[in-house]
Amino acid sequence: MTNQLAQIKLFFQDNLIIKNDNNDLRDSLNIEDAEILFNIGLPNSTELDFKFTKETNYLNNNELILDDSENGKIIYNITNHHVYLFFPSNKKKIILNVGLFQFLFSIYYYELFLNNWKNDKKNRAHYFDDFEQKMNILNNHFQSLDYYWEAIINELSPICIQTPHKKN
Repeated sequence: MTNQLAQIKLFFQDNLIIKNDNNDLRDSLNIEDAEILFNIGLPNSTELDFKFTKETNYLNNNELILDDSENGKIIYNITNHHVYLFFPSNKKKIILNVGLFQFLFSIYYYELFLNNWKNDKKNRAHYFDDFEQKMNILNNHFQSLDYYWEAIINELSPICIQTPHKKN
């Protein structure tokens, strides 16, 4: 895990938002989650519209608000380890990941894919296949859930499909 998290730090550098240390919260987290929130951080993402804050805000005793934007909140349920997007306007929840490690790496794989895709137009299909494979391994049960990343993968998929030219 340490080597993987070092890879995240190197990729995102100054874009990682580390939560202000909070002993009460630290005591309610497992070691991996505490490491991510208080030492590694969560990466802001312009493409995904994720804007994390350093503050520790609770929705209730077992749910931590990671991102509180106008359109929706990213919430981490400490008890069941779900990270989800909550839309206050209609009370809808969409699961992002099971666990902060999966959440962090889903953002990383997405941003890495976009970076590679933009910089190497010849190999776009390869980068999409690699991204899809990594996301399927990381989130091996995503297809059975009302799942955010499945929608992202489906949305990105057509950009890599090349239709053959018909001969007249």
